[in-house]
Amino acid sequence: LLAPLAPSSTSAPTNVAGNTHMASKPEKPTPRTLTPVEQFMMALMPGSQAACWVALATADSGSLPTIALYTSSFYAAWAVRNYLSGNTRERGMVTFGTLAAGAALCNHGHPLWGARVAVLGSALVGGSCALVLQRVALWPSAKLAHVSRKTDVWARVYKAHLASLTLMMGCFAWGFATAV
Repeated sequence: LLAPLAPSSTSAPTNVAGNTHMASKPEKPTPRTLTPVEQFMMALMPGSQAACWVALATADSGSLPTIALYTSSFYAAWAVRNYLSGNTRERGMVTFGTLAAGAALCNHGHPLWGARVAVLGSALVGGSCALVLQRVALWPSAKLAHVSRKTDVWARVYKAHLASLTLMMGCFAWGFATAV
C-alpha cells in the first residue's frame, strides 16, 4: 500500500564531459489511462476508507477490536497482493498484521496484551503512512503520477487515502490506549 514511491531520476545520465548518453534504459512515460485492475484498485482506496469510517462512526464502544481486525486484515491482504504482484518493497502485511494480531487478542480474551499490540500496530501503520505522506504531500500530483507511473487522478486519490489512513490509525491507537 505504501511502497509505490520508488525514487526515479527524471534527467538523462551524463558522462564526464557532461553529455547525455543512451546507455541506460529509457523511463516509461506516465500512462494516460489506468488498466481496469488499476482502476478497481484505485476505487478501493476511497471505498475502503469510507466503509471503515462509517463502521467507526456507527459502532458501539466495545466493537473497536472487531472493526480494527476487519480493517487491518483487509489492508494486510491488499499488501500481500501488492507484494505478490511485484512490489517487493511492500511491508504493509507486517504493520497491518501487527494491528490485526492485537485486535484478535482483544477479541479472544486478552484485552490488555491485545490493546498493547494493537497500539503498536496502529503506530506502525500510521507512522508508515505519515512518512510517505510527508514525502509526497507537497508534490504536484503530476510528479507523483510520473514517479508512480499512474495518472494524475490516481495520485490525488492516493494522497487522500494516505491522509485518511493516517488519521484512522491515530483513532485506532487512541481507542485501544484508552480502552484498558
